[in-house]
Amino acid sequence: QGPLPVVTAGVGLLARGGKGGRVEGSKGAELALEVWGYEGSPFSRVVREALSALQIKHVWRSAARGSPKKQAMFEEMGTAQLPFLKDPNTGVEMFESAAIVDYLYKTYASN
Repeated sequence: QGPLPVVTAGVGLLARGGKGGRVEGSKGAELALEVWGYEGSPFSRVVREALSALQIKHVWRSAARGSPKKQAMFEEMGTAQLPFLKDPNTGVEMFESAAIVDYLYKTYASN
């Protein structure tokens, strides 16, 4: 504990130009979105930042390389490309972090 987590989080925000540290208006989602990714991925991180900024309820499915969850994803979807978004509100399923972030803002941002 102590100040170290706060300092390291602040350094991470500075390195990314403050992304992930702001909250924006959102229409919200009736049902929680399902997002597959893994912590070490910079591509997954930008998706999580958008979800947090828009305050969209979601279920995060961590599927690191070599994990049984990633194998289960492959068996269910035929691919293990991450990040992956399933939106039960619209029926959209998609890969590619930039496309996912664009979709989240177009679909859920209030302005």
